[in-house]
Amino acid sequence: MEVYHDCRYAATKNINDPNRVTIKITRMHHRARTFLFFILICIFCIGTPLVVLFSQGYRFDIKQKKIVQTGALHIKTKPSSAAIAINGKQKRIRSSRFLYSGTVFRNLVPGNYNITISSSSSLPWEKNISIEPSLVTKSTHVALPLSPPPTKTLFTSTSTFRYIASTNDEAFLVSSDKKSLFSQSLNDTSQKQIFPIPTATTTLEKSEIILSAFPSASTHNTLVNTNKKSYVISNGETISLEKPLQTIANQNKAPVSRLLWHPFDDAILFGFTSSANYWIHLPDMTIGTFLKEKIIGWSSAGSRAYFLSAQGTLYEFSTQLQPTSTPLTTIDPTLFSRFPLAIHALGDNRFVIHEPSGILLLIDIPSLHSELVDTAVKHLVISSDASRMAYLTNDNQLSAYSLEPTVDDSIYSQYEKIRLADIPENANPLAIYFANDNWYLVLPTEWGAFITEIDKRLPLNLWVISFEKKIVPVAFRSQDAALIWQMDSTFSASRLLP
Repeated sequence: MEVYHDCRYAATKNINDPNRVTIKITRMHHRARTFLFFILICIFCIGTPLVVLFSQGYRFDIKQKKIVQTGALHIKTKPSSAAIAINGKQKRIRSSRFLYSGTVFRNLVPGNYNITISSSSSLPWEKNISIEPSLVTKSTHVALPLSPPPTKTLFTSTSTFRYIASTNDEAFLVSSDKKSLFSQSLNDTSQKQIFPIPTATTTLEKSEIILSAFPSASTHNTLVNTNKKSYVISNGETISLEKPLQTIANQNKAPVSRLLWHPFDDAILFGFTSSANYWIHLPDMTIGTFLKEKIIGWSSAGSRAYFLSAQGTLYEFSTQLQPTSTPLTTIDPTLFSRFPLAIHALGDNRFVIHEPSGILLLIDIPSLHSELVDTAVKHLVISSDASRMAYLTNDNQLSAYSLEPTVDDSIYSQYEKIRLADIPENANPLAIYFANDNWYLVLPTEWGAFITEIDKRLPLNLWVISFEKKIVPVAFRSQDAALIWQMDSTFSASRLLP
């Protein structure tokens, strides 16, 4: 086979002799070469910016007929397998475990989107979300309420009990005749009688009945008040407070109106009278006095105790056995007409004061900020991290209040009030609890519970969990979002959130 190279001719093939191939190559015309060069330059100049813009999230918006920079949407759900739809179109869930958990939808053209999330055996969630250019919009606290909520019976007794108090792990129940106090675990079916201790000699008088029970900060000791006496249950023993209380009454010529546990020391009780106040050291029953003013409110935070006097002075007390007082600030006492006041210490000398008639007052001493938040509050709850509080007014308006600036799914400024929902008038919620990392609220009623979210974006999701029969809500177990409730002699736990 012969091959010829001649740059003046194009390549051809000899069809008469298949074994002979003649390749003739001619030079491209100068004009053609110039044209091709400029075509490639134009493709590079136009294509490279388009590739860069595409990689940075720019897309062509058909509605606006122009190129816009897209945004993204980050969603985290409970359960994680929940179905997500954007503007009615079901989307495939792609979870990443490297940089984040949940699902990220990228390259969304800026604008408003309707997001719906659903799952079997759960109530749906809906939100209108605005996508901004080059930003990731988040909805990372989506928890779909379980419907019907899975319910577990804690215990059933042949006797009738009445709930009077609870901690995170146990409830205190008094028998129907108010003669016996029981501790019931909120995690299993275990129950024990703690007062009167069955093996002890302490017994109640014929006309003596149990009124209340208060656990100490460590929950190891319990203060029990009857209509005649007060007792402390400690390490399986019953300690009568009759003698120290009588000594205080004799010294002060007025009985102790209220007993209160020390904020961190189980060996100390505070006793209040109308004109002076005392501490009782339980191991040796020694008594001391502090603050010779009437106390109308109290609180604790960590190792600190706080008391508000009837003159309006807020005191901080040391952690010593014999407390010493330090005045922090003065509050106008004419604001309050009913006592005692519920004082919530938020830390760093910040306080929320709730009066029984409904006044809700915020005092931030370091920033010199005080605010009358509302005047008709019947239920109040403060988050475990003291970043926000929620309250329900007498006309069933539910609101949230930001105690600290928070940047999360939305931006919440400090002291910002967010009106959430109007609860039906006939619902009569009995309390408020935080759930789902302090972004959900649970309001139990006699027929179930209302659940809502803290979110400024609309629509606000307000769910109703209904039970078939009337119940008595007892407590809320935050670790698994379970409502503890009583029906007749049966105590049950219903898990409201996944």
